[in-house]
Amino acid sequence: MLEAEGHIRLPEAQRNLRIAKPWLLEAPVPGTTDVPADVRRIRDLEFVPVRNAEDRAVWNTLVGQEHPRLVTTFAEVQMRYLINSAHGCLGAAGFSAAALYLKPRDAWMAWSHDKRGSQLDRVVNLSRFLIRPGMDCKNMASYCLGRVLRRLAADFRKRYDLAPCAVETVVGPEHEGTCF
Repeated sequence: MLEAEGHIRLPEAQRNLRIAKPWLLEAPVPGTTDVPADVRRIRDLEFVPVRNAEDRAVWNTLVGQEHPRLVTTFAEVQMRYLINSAHGCLGAAGFSAAALYLKPRDAWMAWSHDKRGSQLDRVVNLSRFLIRPGMDCKNMASYCLGRVLRRLAADFRKRYDLAPCAVETVVGPEHEGTCF
């Protein structure tokens, strides 16, 4: 509009912008084996922060092929985890910066515009959470979510010198959200 009115002159539009694609593995992430029905019997369960290109490719491939919302780029601060065990990779979790404006959150937190601006970096968004389909292990999603949330603040503090005190997420109407 400013250019049309003669106030500014913009450079020529670039037609062939290269859009970066996520790093992916050449093959799907191997499936799980012998996952017990009782979450307490999972062997060597660990939550591995994604820190290198190889782990990033595993995370992107897993989420891109098995999460209903697929892989995405995250805004600003972010932490990604692989949920690994002796039974294979059980899932993934990804956290990113909180939504700038989220009316229900802001009302629940009783935030004014200024308060939201000064406190928003203390909230992170659970952007992706995946427990691989096909496993029959009672309470696995809740258990894994609880474990990863217990370490999240320390990991954010170490990486970004931030200490989040709340996590938000959005669950679509097609999901029950029972693990939350």
